[in-house]
Amino acid sequence: MPLHKILLILRKISDKFKKNDLYQDGQNQYSTQRNGFKKFLTLRQIKYLPKFLSLKEKMIICAASIIIMICVIMISYLTWKNNLIDKPAHGGVYTEGIVGSPQKINPLYASTNEADRDIASLIFSGLIKFDEEQNIISDLAKDWFVDEFGTKYTFRLKENIKWPDGKPFTSEDVIFTFGAIQNPDYQSPLRLIFEDVVVEAIDQHTVQFTLPKSFAQFIKNLNVGILPAHLWQDIKPENTLIAELNLKPIGLGPYSFDSYTKDKQGYIKSYTLISNNYYHLNEPFIKQITFKFYPNFELAVDALKNKNIDGLNFLPQNLKESLAARNDINYYSLSLPQYTAIFFNQEKNDLLKINNFRKALDLGIDKDKIISNALSNEAKLITSPILPGVPGYVEEQTNIFDVEQAKKLLNDLGFSKKEIKTEKQIDQDKNTEQITTTTKDVTLYETDASGLSKFLYKDGSEITLTLTIADHPQSIAVAELVQKYWQAIGIKTNLNIIDSKQIQKDIIAPRNFEALLFGEILGSDGDPYAFWHSSQAGENGLNLANFKNSAADELLKKAMEENDETKKADYHTKFKKILAEQIPAIFLYNPNYTYVVANKIKGINLTHIATPEDRLLNIKSWYIKTNKGFK
Repeated sequence: MPLHKILLILRKISDKFKKNDLYQDGQNQYSTQRNGFKKFLTLRQIKYLPKFLSLKEKMIICAASIIIMICVIMISYLTWKNNLIDKPAHGGVYTEGIVGSPQKINPLYASTNEADRDIASLIFSGLIKFDEEQNIISDLAKDWFVDEFGTKYTFRLKENIKWPDGKPFTSEDVIFTFGAIQNPDYQSPLRLIFEDVVVEAIDQHTVQFTLPKSFAQFIKNLNVGILPAHLWQDIKPENTLIAELNLKPIGLGPYSFDSYTKDKQGYIKSYTLISNNYYHLNEPFIKQITFKFYPNFELAVDALKNKNIDGLNFLPQNLKESLAARNDINYYSLSLPQYTAIFFNQEKNDLLKINNFRKALDLGIDKDKIISNALSNEAKLITSPILPGVPGYVEEQTNIFDVEQAKKLLNDLGFSKKEIKTEKQIDQDKNTEQITTTTKDVTLYETDASGLSKFLYKDGSEITLTLTIADHPQSIAVAELVQKYWQAIGIKTNLNIIDSKQIQKDIIAPRNFEALLFGEILGSDGDPYAFWHSSQAGENGLNLANFKNSAADELLKKAMEENDETKKADYHTKFKKILAEQIPAIFLYNPNYTYVVANKIKGINLTHIATPEDRLLNIKSWYIKTNKGFK
């Protein structure tokens, strides 16, 4: 209602009050100001208001009142709505598919099996852990101190932490865990990392690690899950590998073991965890997590496609199209310190002992085509194990692919194609000394269009190489391209595809391969020591090529112990030069890690990870259920 209209009504009411001797009651409610006057009505006067208004004026005031009321309601509603949000609530079930099968969910052994690492990362806690940016933060440790020489690490433990069975967590648990790692009877693959470290308890809640010499990266190894001493100490070391606690573990992580199911062959088919009521940090929002295990990625992707699972631990690029029908899933392309390479075992094929033969194999591979065709460009070209973010890394600008140079190297080694004669040619040459084969032999040789053998020979023997890969669609796709490139330069290449569950035991540990296409994950610091130092060769090491070079060993040792990044980069650069000369492996690419999760799972914030299990690093902040609440 216009202001002048309201003022007129007020004046009219005032005049009528005067006529009815009511003016005196309201006289003291008026105030006069220089620029005008303002009038106020008392409650007593307002009571008589309807008597002095016309019907039209009553309707105007009624309409104005309704409008004001509606405006107040709307303003209140919008204020409420704009400040009310969905807040994470506890509850819900998340089901994730994993290719593989758990065997020993135990921090002492989990590093050798991806399924074990995934589950162990949720059940166990270490002294420290990494946040989403790979910064070191406290976990079971309250704080820590390093002495001026960098050789003593003292950790004060958080108090009032309890195991799921109610027993208190103390320094005894820490001492037992690292003592077991160091004890050769436990056969932990982590033993080499802590072999010369002295671990002692200062008191119930303080432990100290003493190193023989300063090692700046040592603290990063202390995210190892801590075992409950009161449950493990009565189990003999030689029985540890078969202990029930390996499949029904007890830890201090955000989740606890609930149950598992097995198939008829004895493999674990599903594994269920529930949130740990004793967890020392914030309780996870998702109440239950179930992992389902599949023998290959095709079956796992099919399960995701049919909504039998909510997420998949890794999605090969060549299977991404299979999920096109699902528009309710999120794809996370994560940076991972991993490289894929072809490792040579020179003891299994004498040809691989020849440096120029290995060089020809390297020159004969078009890495750019592998990255674009087999990986949908979800990878970076590399020529060494020094990856992005590691001191000494230089981004590769060009792909050195030179078929003619590769052929020349092989020709200089005395390899050549064999002339293959047809049956007709053999008949014509029967009475001459030019006969080089028999009718029976003809069917044994693969020929090209020019009448020569398809592959190279030397001293009557065909040049053959076997490339071993895991039964993984992405690995197979890459291997088939490598096979094509090597056969194009005259090397007959056979593919040996091994079940993913068996490749560690049957192929890698005994080094039972000629050439192996495989990926290695370097961890948060990207240090190559554990993968290329000669001490890591052999059945229990990660030096897959059994590469041994004293100069390289010295550089790797210095780089690992060096704190100055400029010096570390120099050591790594010199190490790369040795690898380029010796060619113990062909480095192909640094792949992205594609993680797939249904969009009903909220709170995921991932960009890069140091290991595949790091995708679950902040799972306690994920949520499914929500409640309304104010900002």
